[in-house]
Amino acid sequence: MVLLRLPLPPELYFGSTFVVQIIQGCSTSVWSAAVDALTAFVKCFVPSNTLNNGILLQPVLLYLSRALSYISFLAAKELPNVKPELDIFIIRTLIAYQSLPDPMAYTSEHAQILQLCTTPFRDASGCAESSCLRLLLDNRDAWLGPWTPGRDWFEDELRAFQGGKDGLVPCVWESEVSSFPQPDTIRNLLVNQMLLCFGIMFASQDNGGMMSLLGMLEQCLKTGKKQLWHAASVTNICVGLLAGLKALLALRSHGLGLEILNSAQAIFQNILAEGDICASQRRASSEGLGLLARLGNDMFTARMTRSLLGDLTGATDSNYAGSIAVALGCIHRRNLYNEQLRHKSMEGGRRPTGRHKIGN
Repeated sequence: MVLLRLPLPPELYFGSTFVVQIIQGCSTSVWSAAVDALTAFVKCFVPSNTLNNGILLQPVLLYLSRALSYISFLAAKELPNVKPELDIFIIRTLIAYQSLPDPMAYTSEHAQILQLCTTPFRDASGCAESSCLRLLLDNRDAWLGPWTPGRDWFEDELRAFQGGKDGLVPCVWESEVSSFPQPDTIRNLLVNQMLLCFGIMFASQDNGGMMSLLGMLEQCLKTGKKQLWHAASVTNICVGLLAGLKALLALRSHGLGLEILNSAQAIFQNILAEGDICASQRRASSEGLGLLARLGNDMFTARMTRSLLGDLTGATDSNYAGSIAVALGCIHRRNLYNEQLRHKSMEGGRRPTGRHKIGN
């Protein structure tokens, strides 16, 4: 932890001699291990449901802030020999930030984190395709595909296996270790963590910040439609936006601006309107529209439902029509969920009478 405790900015310590030492000694691997230890500490000793955990979090936040400074410094140097270790360091740092219970505890670092996490949208051609879309989709609809559940967990891992070359080696304190030593490549893991962390950052912004990020996603979707990397870019947009909407639900955010809801709806519908997208992207966009219905009020949901029904009646593409039908099903599920909540709240407000006992 010594390097992470340096009190001054890294540029005051990191002269050319120190950079050479990094190249020769691979010190970033030591930093990665230190940040990994911080993640384990947070998961073990910082409860997510306790508001008064500032004493435990303050040192962790300081160390992670220094880690971001080192990442920015090394990334600016563009040293090719350091990049593999730097990518792992970025992965570990983003995982550590995701383990923190309250993203508002490190608002001063949001700009630096977003600079990292928006890379798949700002440099779409230089990033790999995310492999974590499957984890974000609703497992209740797994029968829709394209990933049909296996007979057991081992078969599921086998089907999802994409690594075997340069993935991360499991750590001794990980609670759930994959059956395969390197289930994902470093490139995939880096994009995965960037997009998952992007979701948390998206949910932590104000309305202006959310609109700015949605504008970035929309611009990324429009560019490079005829390029080979466009399909990977669409997947990354689906992952980032789904992660953001799920994070908003986890934070129990209410009162999203209509402009934000309409912008996100337009992104999902534009993805569905593309004729050559794959089944996972269609399903992700359909489920995304369902999540918007949960985040919006009844008026927004009714308006979106009417719009989708109009698209469904005039659709000539069977894939597009099927995607709209799935989206309408997700919206209907949202309505049933809200009705259940209302019913429970009404039952909770009733006082027991006669022979009825409390708790029956």
